[in-house]
Amino acid sequence: MHPGRTRVPLPRTVRPAQKKSTFQTVVVTLCLPVILLIRFGCLLASPHPDPSVERINVIVNKFRDQLQMPQAIQVTIVPVNNRMVSVEHTAGKTGEIGLYTMCFDENFLASLDEEELRAAIAHELGHVWIFSHHPYLHTEALANEIAMRVVSRESLEKVYNKLWIHLGVTGSLDEFLGIEKVHAAQR
Repeated sequence: MHPGRTRVPLPRTVRPAQKKSTFQTVVVTLCLPVILLIRFGCLLASPHPDPSVERINVIVNKFRDQLQMPQAIQVTIVPVNNRMVSVEHTAGKTGEIGLYTMCFDENFLASLDEEELRAAIAHELGHVWIFSHHPYLHTEALANEIAMRVVSRESLEKVYNKLWIHLGVTGSLDEFLGIEKVHAAQR
């Protein structure tokens, strides 16, 4: 030792490398499978698709075939959709086939009978058809004109009436559906 210097002993809190790695190995071996099961548990569970979504998809695909529409349509049901039913271009450029999401308000959807559901779907597919064919001519009336290729005017009238009740508004069926031929002949 050098004169005037004191030696301070190092604290003994440092574990030997072998003990530390053994502890880490035990923790990883015991905890990793549990963490993986929790993290990826949804992958192990069998899928339970919503029967409403499946029912809607059947109608969507039937109408897509009838309207000769190659676009992919993803159906979602949400607690609240301020438009009650809407469609949005979610992938691809305007004019391309792309992907569209059709979104239903769950309470409004529950209020629709089969005929009204088919009419609402046809109307939304009318919007998709316009997006891909004439995006600059986008109107409710044109969407309904496309819809009436696969559903009746009467079914669309029922949907509009139900929609206006839900929204607390009124509107003109002639504005949205065109002047009905019976009414036009009487005028």
